[in-house]
Amino acid sequence: MAIKVSPQSFESMRKVMNGFWIVVPAYLLISLVMPFLLVLAALLLVAHTLELPIAFLRLRGKNLPPLEVVSKTLLYGFTWWLPKSLETTRAR
Repeated sequence: MAIKVSPQSFESMRKVMNGFWIVVPAYLLISLVMPFLLVLAALLLVAHTLELPIAFLRLRGKNLPPLEVVSKTLLYGFTWWLPKSLETTRAR
């Protein structure tokens, strides 16, 4: 089952995802003065690790190297693999 995405909705989602990445440097700076945020970072790492099977399933048609899928999913999570998977769907 393919998800149909219009170019406008795809670009809107891409802008929202890019906005999430701005939060990461700010979070790192705040965690220096609030160590409990490191626990939250560990939870995010676990969540991103659990996303790996989904990322591999959604990106299997892209023929990406497994190391790229793993590293970028651990760093960015669904904000990387979801738009990438929709590019595959949109190109059909």
